[in-house]
Amino acid sequence: MRKLSILALASGLAVTGLVGTGVAQEYPDRPITWIVPSSPGSAFDVISRIFTPKLSEVLGQSVVIQNITGAGGTIGAATAAEAKPDGYTVLFVNANHTAGEALYKNLTYDLLESFDPIVRLTNSYFVFVVNPSIEEQTLDEVVARAKEHPGEINYASAGVGSVTFMCGELFKSVADIDMTHIPYEGGGPAVASVVSGETDFYCAPYSTGKPFIEDGKVRALAVSSGERLSFLPDLPSASEAVPDFAFISWHGLVAPKGTPPEIREKIRTALIETFDDPKVKEQLAAIGEEIVNEGPEEFAAFLKNEVATMKKIVEDAGIAPQ
Repeated sequence: MRKLSILALASGLAVTGLVGTGVAQEYPDRPITWIVPSSPGSAFDVISRIFTPKLSEVLGQSVVIQNITGAGGTIGAATAAEAKPDGYTVLFVNANHTAGEALYKNLTYDLLESFDPIVRLTNSYFVFVVNPSIEEQTLDEVVARAKEHPGEINYASAGVGSVTFMCGELFKSVADIDMTHIPYEGGGPAVASVVSGETDFYCAPYSTGKPFIEDGKVRALAVSSGERLSFLPDLPSASEAVPDFAFISWHGLVAPKGTPPEIREKIRTALIETFDDPKVKEQLAAIGEEIVNEGPEEFAAFLKNEVATMKKIVEDAGIAPQ
């Protein structure tokens, strides 16, 4: 009887393995929804539209972008968390989502528990930009004015809880200044507000800010990294004006909890092939994105650390969770 039980167990495991393999072999047989929890034209959207055409080609099915805006990306994440875990819905994530864990008390999902990591794709950078009519020519001068006239300078963000909000709040905290926060529904409207002069200052994702900088519609003052970047050698780092300040972001892909590992691995393998495409490499480099290609286990550990880091930023900045 014991031998029969062992044989039955082994047979069951074998069948399970075959089912898993079969699922992965058949996947995908219909379009995949790639949720972008931000507005069209935002950094999230721009980067997604670099990846998805080639990914569609590699997988043999359309990967369709769905923009879901609001609440610093948490509405899009909540939508993804409720989706069927079958590989046909994936969520594009960044520091917005680790920040959301610190800023919102009543989320309907938990970033670390409601999703299965697939891959961390890239690291990305920010540029502090101002409307060209602003008299201040350097970040030092902006800080000096903010100290002399607290609250006079207003700064845009892509919404409370967004990565641009966290960048702005961390900058205020480390620089020990006061600026008035003006939230928008996404990165596109936020940078447009600086272009129009509705707001003065913005911690813009480089991918969003670059065309406006090149066209002279906004003026770049500094990069948010702790040191100058190789692709922007003439632009000071923010730490040159505010020692100890540094802020970068990242982009990754997750799936609803319970998505079969075989399917997640198939998506990751397809993305690795996407990385090798010369056009994709060129487009990512043009907007300052660094390819990371971090696997699911490492990405899971990274997310856990980022959540803890964002909670500390929120606490140090004196921000009350909403």
